[in-house]
Amino acid sequence: MTNIFEETYNTIAEAKKAYKAATTAEERDAARDTAKAAEDRIDELGDIAWKIWRAYEKSRDNENKILDFDDIIWDRDVEALTACMKENGIKAFTYSCRATDAIETLWLFKEAGCTIGEMVEVNLRKDFFGKGYEKGHAFKMILN
Repeated sequence: MTNIFEETYNTIAEAKKAYKAATTAEERDAARDTAKAAEDRIDELGDIAWKIWRAYEKSRDNENKILDFDDIIWDRDVEALTACMKENGIKAFTYSCRATDAIETLWLFKEAGCTIGEMVEVNLRKDFFGKGYEKGHAFKMILN
């Protein structure tokens, strides 16, 4: 099963390398076009895919091993998010949102067919000095 989010992340990472290595305006334009084409594939899937993509990119940039959602997820989006992740072969994710209703969101994921797993530590963002990551805690969710 193809994970469009992983493919997009890898394509954009290569485009960024190509951009840095570019010596001409044409090479830089080609790198930008490659990155835009990758994001256009996400765009074709709609708003739910964009929500996953933003979290996926941030998760990978923060060197998390699996997708982490650290922002509010609206109740109305849980089933669609779950379906889109399953369609793209995502087997697990973490939920590190600190909002007061986060526990209710976890319940909705459970109702949508996810299993609530263990609590884990995730990388939230680079620390102030850029030498490591601030850590946070998250529930690991397994997509069934």
